[in-house]
Amino acid sequence: MTLSDLLETKRDEVIRRWSESVHGDVVPGTMPHLELVDHLPVFIEQIVALLRALEGRGSEPPESATERAGAAHGAQRLRLGFSLESVVREYGALRDAILAQALDGGITLSFAQLQVIFDAVITGIAHAVSEYARQRDAELTRQANEHFAFIAHELRNPLSSASTAFGILKGRGVLPPADRMVAVLERSLLRTSDLVDQTLETARVTSGIELHRHPTTLTALFEEAESATASDADAKSITINSKVVGDKELSLDTRLVRSALGNLLRNAVKYSAPGTRIELRGSISGTRAVVEVEDACGGLEPGKVEAAFTPFVRFDARQSGFGLGLAIAKQAVDAHGGSIRVQNLPGKGCVFVLELPAAADDPSI
Repeated sequence: MTLSDLLETKRDEVIRRWSESVHGDVVPGTMPHLELVDHLPVFIEQIVALLRALEGRGSEPPESATERAGAAHGAQRLRLGFSLESVVREYGALRDAILAQALDGGITLSFAQLQVIFDAVITGIAHAVSEYARQRDAELTRQANEHFAFIAHELRNPLSSASTAFGILKGRGVLPPADRMVAVLERSLLRTSDLVDQTLETARVTSGIELHRHPTTLTALFEEAESATASDADAKSITINSKVVGDKELSLDTRLVRSALGNLLRNAVKYSAPGTRIELRGSISGTRAVVEVEDACGGLEPGKVEAAFTPFVRFDARQSGFGLGLAIAKQAVDAHGGSIRVQNLPGKGCVFVLELPAAADDPSI
């Protein structure tokens, strides 16, 4: 009997050996059998298929099937409260159960067979751990964002009351307009309000984003972004030139993309020198929509390019703000499966390049 035939015939026995090995040690002794076993039968079937391919009696299972099984197992273990160490030890116990079953069946394993088994176990661990970590990190991020959003919401009401009271007192002439402390108070209220708004926007963008796609065009998105930044650009005598080549209907979450583009353009206006020009370019290339925002900031200092999209990083400490705009833009783009990068033009400025899928992967969307 070949090793593949043995494992197929004795699959339940392998699972029993594995179960006895992990029960009460790696996993809780009270766990129901079906939850405990989970994707183990599928994983053993894949090892059998790999061994048969080695024996010249079949083809290897597609890598995607192996990846899905491992990822699904990692996700299930996270939901059940397993530690990452337990997930890894489970696979080690399965390897030992397979080797013990082969030994009891009187089969001497070749180096190639051992390699197949070990490679399969390592691949299973990699996919399970990767998905476990991805979902765990996403959950931690979601919880943190909920916490920040709660704090921001709680701050909004008293801040709004303070701003309203300040406006009323100023309007009545109670506060001397020339007093330096009055100006400091007004700026502080505005900065705090901006921080609360950006915190809420960050929480919305990163809390387990569910895309709500709508038809739009680059032209429409550009017009909205230009309109939103027109007053800031006019205040610095900055001209915004926009151009779209080969525009067509896109399927995007317009709220998120509007936020990303708006943050890029506001950032460009903030850091560009007065009297300069900002170029806003868009094009559709194959399956990708490409947006470029070229500013006149004079270029980035060494080390700033790498940290450009890190939260709370500011290009110029002399400028107001909290360094969240580019981080928010990146999160919005990432949610679409797109990419964003910056090209430094020393002595001139920067070009922020945003790429998005021109259409949703699901044609029904």
